[in-house]
Amino acid sequence: MNEVNLVAELGKFGTPTLAEASPEVVALSPTIAPLFRPIQLAGVVYPIQLGPQDNLAAHFAVAEASSGSVLVIATGRETRVGFWGEVLTEAALARGIRGLVTDGAVRDVRAIRDRSFPVFCSGVAIPGTAKNSTGLSNEPITMGDVMIRPGDLILGDDDGVVVVRRDAAVGVLEKAKARSAKEIAFIKRLRDGELTIDLFDLRGKRATKSR
Repeated sequence: MNEVNLVAELGKFGTPTLAEASPEVVALSPTIAPLFRPIQLAGVVYPIQLGPQDNLAAHFAVAEASSGSVLVIATGRETRVGFWGEVLTEAALARGIRGLVTDGAVRDVRAIRDRSFPVFCSGVAIPGTAKNSTGLSNEPITMGDVMIRPGDLILGDDDGVVVVRRDAAVGVLEKAKARSAKEIAFIKRLRDGELTIDLFDLRGKRATKSR
């Protein structure tokens, strides 16, 4: 399966389904949250490491990343400044970049939301940044305790963000299909009147009351 189709197929599943389908799917920290909802994002990672309170590398990434990429930008959890805003959003859209995932802060929230540009971030901050440090572009980065590599697949929705290694993606897709089918069957049984304590065989786990 080619990369475009693989991204599209994985993007049909919710992030919780993907995360529960396979240990090859890694969820990013819940502090990296949707800037707005509803939201949907699926694409190929273009990773960047910014310098301290500096967004020069983000400008170069927008110029260099391929159409269809998702910029994944590590800042060292810097939320005192907004390194990304309306100008970079417009530049990214013009280049065909699908969205942004960052452990840092952004600004110009209304403009980003009005343009429906998917952003997952750790905060919103008004102060801007310097433009001096080239940082790292299209090289492996660490976001929290998660290693993210060029070419990995990244997916985000209202619940958060998950990362899938490219070489594991086909297997993850098959497991996600199986997991989704199981969830659909569960929902049908619940709508038919079954209880979750029976569906998950939980009746025997009730603690005995002490006398």
